[in-house]
Amino acid sequence: MKFVIRLSILLVVLGMLYWWMKMVMMAPLRQGRTEQTGTGEEPRRTSITLDSFLHVQQLRKKQLRQFCKRFPQLRSMNSSGSAEHLLSSMTMSHKFMTIYCKPADVTIDGWEELVQAMERRSDVTLRNPLPVEDSILDNLAKFNSTMLAQVLRTYTKVLFVGDPYERLVSMYMQGNAGEVSFEEFIEDILLMETGEGGVSSSSVISLCYPCFVHYDYIVMVDFLPAELPHLLRRIGLPESVVPPPSIDRKIKVSSRWLSDNLFRQLSRKQFRQLSHLYSWDFAAFPLRNSLVGNRTMGENVS
Repeated sequence: MKFVIRLSILLVVLGMLYWWMKMVMMAPLRQGRTEQTGTGEEPRRTSITLDSFLHVQQLRKKQLRQFCKRFPQLRSMNSSGSAEHLLSSMTMSHKFMTIYCKPADVTIDGWEELVQAMERRSDVTLRNPLPVEDSILDNLAKFNSTMLAQVLRTYTKVLFVGDPYERLVSMYMQGNAGEVSFEEFIEDILLMETGEGGVSSSSVISLCYPCFVHYDYIVMVDFLPAELPHLLRRIGLPESVVPPPSIDRKIKVSSRWLSDNLFRQLSRKQFRQLSHLYSWDFAAFPLRNSLVGNRTMGENVS
């Protein structure tokens, strides 16, 4: 039975990789044809307006503020170790005066590649009021405390939030599938990732400190295709920059099917333990599409 499950997982992963590579390889060709002829496909339209995007941002920030009020200890950073932990999760773009934070296992549909490509373009105006030397890498840990405080105060700060359970599936597929069962993988997670208050040390709350850092934008990965065009405009990218293609719907359906089948292997006890492990993230952010109901997550926040 385990062989059949692992074979199914392998086939799904190969299919996902095929569709992803196809989308990535075709995107430059479509963009090139558009630039040469002045015609071609119309720019992909978003499903939300700018006003809707900004309104949703306010709602997300409100929910986060309410969470932070319940846990005042999360609104400060009391040790250099905590600061280093935060800095290791943050990436900076000096050119666009932007800092963003995300867990390492969260995929954000080409956002990083797009920002890096725009930084290399000479026709994009550089906006950098801070005295940053060219030799300094995009790592906040290189700054002294005064520079760090100025950057956090003046740069646009973006937080990317992904569903914890989808992140677990991604972690499993990237390094453990075929070697151990998903149930064994989850048992290891439950043993190793328990941090303060029994909450996962890899949760967004633990990694990005959103009760300490006042992020300007909170982007849910599930809604990234609709929100990314507005986010790009807000950080200063020109209208001519087209967002990267989103993940093909067939890949998303396959991924959802895979996740459902993997989580069926877990016991009720393991579900309860996972609910507590990621309870902070589910209480702080509107993660409504989780494999396990969000209502149970809120009940586990103490």
